[in-house]
Amino acid sequence: MRKILTREEKNKKDTRNKLIIGVILILVLIISTAGYAFFSRSEEEETKKKFKDTEFILTESGLWYFKLNEGEFSTQFTPEDTQNISVQIFRNLYSYSGKPLFFAGESPGKQEIARNVINFLSRYPQDACINDYESLCKEDSPIKNCSQDNIIILQEENETEISQEENCIFISAPYAEQIRASDAFLFKILGLA
Repeated sequence: MRKILTREEKNKKDTRNKLIIGVILILVLIISTAGYAFFSRSEEEETKKKFKDTEFILTESGLWYFKLNEGEFSTQFTPEDTQNISVQIFRNLYSYSGKPLFFAGESPGKQEIARNVINFLSRYPQDACINDYESLCKEDSPIKNCSQDNIIILQEENETEISQEENCIFISAPYAEQIRASDAFLFKILGLA
């Protein structure tokens, strides 16, 4: 059997229960606020990176957006992600400015490069054939050469290598690494590598 409580005992019990619930709610509010502050700060750190005074911001599309004096760019990787790729070229973005650019070969890196340099070219990049690389040619592509034209040759190879021969840039990489290699090329011509 339950003990019969007086009105005073019942009021005391109710007051105690309300106090306990109030303290629990205050603790939940304090802990959730502190947790939000801590985790939102770490999420911000994950979506922003700084490299050589350039701020990289991870967008909802998964691309790293950044601004340089020359313009706005977006890449799938940051310069830190491509530091182990050797880029042996002697060109910069200005060497492509106002001139046509040609591609030889198929690679997902082609779109990565085109998206970032299109605003500096005289027209949208197009496919081309190069005499020594007929296997990379598409039908009806114009024949170009490295001594007169800006050409980026994208090849699937076992090793990642980026080199230059006259006006031709050779980007060779395994298929899974081609976008990262293309970003390494972009960072080099932008002065970030």
